Amino acid sequence: MTTPLTALVFPDVEEMVIHQILDVLSYEAATVRPEGDAFMEALPFVQVTRIGGTRVTSTLDGRRLHDDARISLDVYAASRVEATDAMARVRAAVEQMQGTSRNGGSVLRTWEETGPAVRPEEPNSNVTRLGYTAGLRVRPA
Repeated sequence: MTTPLTALVFPDVEEMVIHQILDVLSYEAATVRPEGDAFMEALPFVQVTRIGGTRVTSTLDGRRLHDDARISLDVYAASRVEATDAMARVRAAVEQMQGTSRNGGSVLRTWEETGPAVRPEEPNSNVTRLGYTAGLRVRPA
């Protein structure tokens, strides 16, 4: 016999963001970078990583109402110009998630914690990497 859950099961926010990028921008996106030639062929590529956050706002009976997720987004591209353009589009796509539902979750709010900045890549690489950190407040759909 399985014990029923007494707390809400929250959606995978990385999956939500990845699917938003795939659907809206058609950029390659995942939690792990492709390796070798597949990486160069995937450019521009967006790596999505949850880096923290907390479930907040308990009810009187101890249930959590939403999850404030912190997401790091790294955009890899063949040039600085291409990376800057892709980053602008990624930021807009994430912001556009506010008020939508996908992958088992509803996005109540989005915000930017740190704006885009160069995140140095391997020294001999021909790839530019820009990153920023976003916040998403989600709850089960």
